[in-house]
Amino acid sequence: MTGALRNYLLSIVAVALLSGILLSLTPTGPVRRTLRFICGLVLLLAALGPVAKLDMERLAGSLSELRLRAEERVEEAEDGSMELMTALIKEKTEAYIWDKAASLGMTPVRVETEIGTEGGYPCPRSVAITASCTAAQRRRLTELIERELAVPSSEQEWSKG
Repeated sequence: MTGALRNYLLSIVAVALLSGILLSLTPTGPVRRTLRFICGLVLLLAALGPVAKLDMERLAGSLSELRLRAEERVEEAEDGSMELMTALIKEKTEAYIWDKAASLGMTPVRVETEIGTEGGYPCPRSVAITASCTAAQRRRLTELIERELAVPSSEQEWSKG
């Protein structure tokens, strides 16, 4: 690729130098104007010659391949971002439940959250809690989880720890 570019630039420079030399040796008048026109055409042909040799099908195929690769990279980045967001929401949800349980005087043994995607965004779907608690504490934490995290009581699994 760089060799082809080097040859392209050298051919343009050579034509420009040759044109300059010829024009400097030619006296002013109609011959010089004609020579200037011919030198301009030759320089234009030297500049546009490689464009005529381009394989447009191959170029289009290469561009399509590059576009597909770019789309794949975007999808990979989006997937990685979604996984990271899901892990972060899971961690924050579980920390919230631990904190609320502690504020109610409970000592949970285990808090496990399942994260689902609603409308393309991760959110808590269900909760499993293992704790020693009174019925009032359990009812209060169930209400908090339902109200604050939008996890219905039917999706909250409780077990004694």
